[in-house]
Amino acid sequence: MKGISPLSLRRYNLFFQKHKISREKFSSLLSFLFTFAFLILDPDPIFTETIPSRPNELILITRFSKQEKKEPETLAIGSLEFRKQTFSPASTFKIYLTLSLLENHIVSLDEKQKCADKHIPNSPRDLDLREALFYSSNEYFEKVFSELGKEKLDRTLLRIGYIPKTKKGKAEPWWIDLDGLKHGGRIRLKPDEIHSHWVRIFGDGYSYPKEIVSDWKKSLFWSECKERAANVYGKTGSWEKSFWFQGALVQGENDYVIYTVLDRDPAASRTRTIQRFYELVGCTVPSLE
Repeated sequence: MKGISPLSLRRYNLFFQKHKISREKFSSLLSFLFTFAFLILDPDPIFTETIPSRPNELILITRFSKQEKKEPETLAIGSLEFRKQTFSPASTFKIYLTLSLLENHIVSLDEKQKCADKHIPNSPRDLDLREALFYSSNEYFEKVFSELGKEKLDRTLLRIGYIPKTKKGKAEPWWIDLDGLKHGGRIRLKPDEIHSHWVRIFGDGYSYPKEIVSDWKKSLFWSECKERAANVYGKTGSWEKSFWFQGALVQGENDYVIYTVLDRDPAASRTRTIQRFYELVGCTVPSLE
């Protein structure tokens, strides 16, 4: 610990021994208190009042304005030990599959596919791209993938740094089969990596042409938030007992608050993570039908 005297360091260690508290729990407490101050003292809050963390849940929050030049900071609340582990991105992977589809002009925003996913209300039904992402349709993306193919998808994923490359510049093996497309196959990432990719969409858009980024964001639109005079963008994901919701609260063209919620509690569900995000930002949950 650079800058801490031996006496201070000894007192620091005695504190943990006396109170029988682990450093991870202490860090989690500090994170919570810092976040509380951040939310309450913000002169122009875009958050609701702070909400106590839940067991087996990690929340990552990044707030930034395009008018500010400084690098945005990310706050972490809850089960901080999850930050050291890797997880399947689950259906948040479809965010970047969508980018590849748009980049290669395979789909348009208005094009519809008839899908019969059992988890989608009132299916079979016709879904456009935004609806396919909103309901996380697997059938939609399986149908359009045949025209895209893995080689073009790999190029997109390598370009944005979503997957590692071999010494020959090829994608590291991640593909399992078409069924594995819905959760990104063998890809495993840390929560901060999954979060930073999501943040960057609303930052520089990976330096893609404005037309592609505009359509990409439109496909990720979830709802209007009248309470905050903002728009909500998002994507759900669930795989291997992990439930994700990645949300973005966007005010105008410059102010962004980006969330990643990871819930691994036995009571976790898709609906619960969605409700958690909307509770955090103080917006009304849209109809999920």
